[in-house]
Amino acid sequence: MRDLSDPIAVGVHPAETTEREGRLDRVPAYVTRDMEPHLHAALRRGGFILLVGESTAGKTRAAFEAIRLLHPDHHFVAPSTREAVAVLLDDWEAADGCVVWLDDLERFLGPGGLTTSALHRLLISDRQVLVLATMRSHEYDRYRDRAEMEASGPAQEIWRQGRAVLRQAQVVHVDRRWTDTERERARAVTTDPRLVRALAGDQRFGVAELLAAGPELLEGWQHAWVPGHHPRGAALVAAAVDARRAGYHGPLPVEVLKQLHEGYLVRRGGTELRPESFPEALTWALTPTVPAGANSLLLGDAEHGLLAFDYLIDLPVQDAIPEAVWVAVMDLASPHEAYTIACNFYLSGNFTLALPALRRAAEAGIGQAESILWEAGAPMRSAEEGLAVAEQRTRALRQEFGADHEETLLAESMVASFTFHRGHHSEACILYERLLGRSVPILGDDHRVVLGLEFGLASSIFASGAHDEGLSLLETAVQKSTSTLGPGDLAVLDRRRWVVQYLMEAGRHGDALERLTALESDCTHLSAMHPITVSVRRIASQLHHRQP
Repeated sequence: MRDLSDPIAVGVHPAETTEREGRLDRVPAYVTRDMEPHLHAALRRGGFILLVGESTAGKTRAAFEAIRLLHPDHHFVAPSTREAVAVLLDDWEAADGCVVWLDDLERFLGPGGLTTSALHRLLISDRQVLVLATMRSHEYDRYRDRAEMEASGPAQEIWRQGRAVLRQAQVVHVDRRWTDTERERARAVTTDPRLVRALAGDQRFGVAELLAAGPELLEGWQHAWVPGHHPRGAALVAAAVDARRAGYHGPLPVEVLKQLHEGYLVRRGGTELRPESFPEALTWALTPTVPAGANSLLLGDAEHGLLAFDYLIDLPVQDAIPEAVWVAVMDLASPHEAYTIACNFYLSGNFTLALPALRRAAEAGIGQAESILWEAGAPMRSAEEGLAVAEQRTRALRQEFGADHEETLLAESMVASFTFHRGHHSEACILYERLLGRSVPILGDDHRVVLGLEFGLASSIFASGAHDEGLSLLETAVQKSTSTLGPGDLAVLDRRRWVVQYLMEAGRHGDALERLTALESDCTHLSAMHPITVSVRRIASQLHHRQP
């Protein structure tokens, strides 16, 4: 760490460039923040430390200065992508005296990245290893307990995995606005003109926020939509911002951004805005707010790709992300990142367009993706092939994490599911029953996996020929899922659909019609082509034809 002297190299936003002692200086001297005693204590305890705060609050700079002060001899390890975490673990046994640096932690959470098992493997008990991360407040709030009910279906499982990781962290909050004590401390120790101007600025904004020119950039973007100013440049920025809102945090190729921005321009008025040429727009968006440097609305370059400045992502009022952006970023993303994006897109009712990304994820070994495809009636392989893959995945996870790990239990549930889909219903009953007995003490009675296992067991009993017992258990399972997950959860709606199907198969057409009417009413928020909507229409047609 002692040899790493450039804060910008680890993600600190640059300020206006000045010349000092014959060299260019892109960041001012560091000023101690009030939360540092808490940060230093956490770093001395070791383990997983997470700094949370709004964009441009000073999280990355505080983490950088603290780790250099307290652990100057540690090696610096900074994975660049979610997949790089898995690569890092391949040769981690010899690691000692390391800081694993995860700036913008949300980029690393989820399948194929930082899970609780990956975190535990990084934090080798007898080695001097620290995991030091930062996260914007807006992203952190997505994983608070109250946010669970806002997620649904596969997205809720991703939420649970991310939340489980965050619960392992020692969290240090960094305020965007500086306290009077911090401002006085800064005035006492510096004559840097950049800090002097920031301290004299509007106190609604933080000092680090003003140094990074966040408010100035936002105002410039909003003003750019005025006809004859830089509307094409504003559209480029809007497309890049929405790409990050959708969950894609890598640089966008210029050609992709060029295609995407046209839709934004048309929606705001098209030719009536008198847009500038594309080269002019790109130059404007990449131009720093001050001639000597600082930040620009788009970061990067035409060769390596462009990224929206993160200050713009968390604005409180934003329009829905266009379909074209979702599709483009799913194509660009790695399979694991595409899975997360596809789940969010799927929840918005656009299942058909999410299919390619879900298939890529399933091919990459993400069992949850294959489960979604099966439940939606779009399997990518036969039940026999799916069972073989699920069994292979389960064996690998047992060896890596143990039989009682959540990921292993989830993989085993896929084995039971594919056994059911193969038509081996009695065998599926045994698998579901055994797995439930092991899962409840580990995951809890209301865990999404447990709820799915209960419904799977009930379905297997019904399919085995015990219709009355099966329907009774299905009713109980659906009621429990509804009370736990909420009536609008996609898994709940899908299970209710199956209950109607089973009632129809059992010859109880009146009960089926009653349930169908209520289900149709609760599915009105789904798109016409959503898999559940399509299935409900098909069942309705079958049921009405069977009615006397």
